[in-house]
Amino acid sequence: MNDDNGDFESWEGDYLLIQEEDWVGLLRLRKEKAKNNPKDLYCQWRYGEALVFNKEYSNAIDFLTPIYNNDPDYDDVVSSILDALFGLGKTENDFDWVEKPVVLKLDDKTKNSCTNFLKNKRKPVPFLRVYEHLIFQSDYIAFKEKDLCEYLKNDRIFVFSGELMYFWDVDIKLSKEK
Repeated sequence: MNDDNGDFESWEGDYLLIQEEDWVGLLRLRKEKAKNNPKDLYCQWRYGEALVFNKEYSNAIDFLTPIYNNDPDYDDVVSSILDALFGLGKTENDFDWVEKPVVLKLDDKTKNSCTNFLKNKRKPVPFLRVYEHLIFQSDYIAFKEKDLCEYLKNDRIFVFSGELMYFWDVDIKLSKEK
């Protein structure tokens, strides 16, 4: 398999391993690429990400921390460190950040952000626009789209329309009732 340098099809090995959920194979492949490209931050991060996929959370944090310290604005590295911290049962507070990332969780802060986004909207908006809004408000979202949909459905302030079985097909608006 060729490395990422100049071979536009080198992603195929990664893709197949991810599709097959062959995390050990992915780790082996990415470790080799990182070893062969020590100055390529992208290859280094992808190896750290493979450590996370393999639930080697402490190793991932140890590996990614120097990369983060050299480039604290590398969003993928920040996300992988957060994935590793959460995998260890820790929080974003358990790492020495240059600038602490904004992490959204299913809580009142997130609900208020959704409410504020929907205020002054006369018509329902696609639910995924609300999720997109949250992406732009944060550095990391600690929940999936489906989980947010279920969370908001439990609050009467939000009104959903469309096929509720599939969150991507629903529209959302604020209830007119107080």
